[in-house]
Amino acid sequence: MFYLIHHIVVKANLFFIGGIAARLTGSERLAAMGGLYARAPWLAVLFAIPALSLAGIPPLSGFWAKFVLVKASLDASAWIAAAVALVTGIFTLLSMSKIWNEAFLKPHPAGNAGERSAAGIRPAVWAVSALAVMTVAIGLGAGPVMDYAVAAAEQLGAPAGYIGAVTATGGP
Repeated sequence: MFYLIHHIVVKANLFFIGGIAARLTGSERLAAMGGLYARAPWLAVLFAIPALSLAGIPPLSGFWAKFVLVKASLDASAWIAAAVALVTGIFTLLSMSKIWNEAFLKPHPAGNAGERSAAGIRPAVWAVSALAVMTVAIGLGAGPVMDYAVAAAEQLGAPAGYIGAVTATGGP
């Protein structure tokens, strides 16, 4: 459940950032993007937060999500599952690095002619900023979020109380 919460926030943020990047560069294709770091350094920071979180870098939400998954795998002697989770984090970091290099560091293929107007992106920037703050906040305040996630998982595992509340039968 914690991983689900983390992924909803982080993936939504990355999709919003992709939309902003497409708007600023004039393309949705990574190969046709570039120059974003020089043009919008704030977007680079807002990309780095969910990208690093997705890879499981501390203290972001993805670290705790991956930590709990790896710990549960090791506790269950599921060595392969733990290894897959860790290797996936490495591949995710490599993937995010490639996106960073292509969209932010390399020059735009069309030079300044490829730049598009930033008009109308303010609402998306606010959304991206809020999601980035949530990613950091979940990472720094993982305890209460983890408690909520554990309670939700327990209810999913034993739905009789919920079913009783919804159908007004008073529970199991």
